[in-house]
Amino acid sequence: MTRNCAIYQEEDLLAWILGDPDPVAGQALTEHMAVCSACRERAAEYRILHRSAKGLRGGPVVRWRRFDSPFGVMRVAASGAGLVALSWQDESDDAFVAGLERRYPSTPVVCDTDRLAPAEEQLTEYFGRRRPRFDLFVDLAALGDFQRTVLGAASGLDFGETVTYTEIARRIGRPKASRAVGNALGRNPVPIIVPCHRVVRTDRTLGGYTGGLRYKRALLDIEGRTDLLGSHGQTEMPLG
Repeated sequence: MTRNCAIYQEEDLLAWILGDPDPVAGQALTEHMAVCSACRERAAEYRILHRSAKGLRGGPVVRWRRFDSPFGVMRVAASGAGLVALSWQDESDDAFVAGLERRYPSTPVVCDTDRLAPAEEQLTEYFGRRRPRFDLFVDLAALGDFQRTVLGAASGLDFGETVTYTEIARRIGRPKASRAVGNALGRNPVPIIVPCHRVVRTDRTLGGYTGGLRYKRALLDIEGRTDLLGSHGQTEMPLG
């Protein structure tokens, strides 16, 4: 930023840009900037910053935050309509943000520790076996029709309830599409919140899970489904 002018302070320029200066002072500042290139440059910089901030307040934005969980560092992101991503993969913040920017190329992605606090709080309660149900909206609008339908069916499963991939296929009117259902669940951008871990194979074995079956076992153990954990009898990952 350019060197400050000794005559006018930062607040004078900001008031002028916001259209809220003292009438006399505003006129004097207008006349001063006609001859002071330093103040003109500062005013131009402040105006750009003000427009950017106004755009973030009024326009669409994707917000994200990170927090610690029993699964390791967890990152969550949301649009104005609901959660769009939940991840605990071994990746950096930059990689997580880059993935969001690829999905939403025309939308600013910003870190926001306040507005996403309820997501962290509810997930923490769930891991501590104190919350059977999430009160969080999800935004699946960026997904294809088939995947939205599959995830919508999975979203209707209750705490501790399990169904098979074939049953989900039947519920969505595609009884022969159990493999496609599995693929759609495997690309679930908001796992746990959309509980794809509650979908298992017809023979009651666990099937697959993004990131590894130990996470699926841990989630089912939280929900009391030790009957599905096979020879382990309990999760490999003590929680709470």
